[in-house]
Amino acid sequence: MPNLHHVVMRSHSAQTFTAFLTEVMGMPVQFRMHVPGEVLQKTLGWPPSDGAEVTMLGTGDAGLVEVLDVPEHLRDVVPEGLAALSFMADDFAAVRARAGTFADDVTMLDTGVPGVDLFFCTMGGVPIEFMGAYVPESNSGISDATNS
Repeated sequence: MPNLHHVVMRSHSAQTFTAFLTEVMGMPVQFRMHVPGEVLQKTLGWPPSDGAEVTMLGTGDAGLVEVLDVPEHLRDVVPEGLAALSFMADDFAAVRARAGTFADDVTMLDTGVPGVDLFFCTMGGVPIEFMGAYVPESNSGISDATNS
């Protein structure tokens, strides 16, 4: 059964939002990385861009929040707020097959990041990400990322 892994939030003030999560909520930064524009187009329906910076905060026990820094030139078309829910799937293939019985947009995604296997679908208007493997450390500036 998939478990909630993290919540993805779009932010127009990512530095302040990240500071709030670290200083008020006590959530440690796990890693930072750049997400290419093509990935944001395919997964979240963004217009073409150079991509965005992502900061992952928190721990597996307390929950993770991924802060997606919306580039300034996209802020008129990409609002702040919930971007997606992300789940870890122990049996990735079976979860993908079951998701296909509910959603007609189940899409495998090649992130270009070794060690990250995932697919997306949309349910109730919310993009849902399912990960089968999650080891982004080779692409991380700060990295204590785990599968927890």
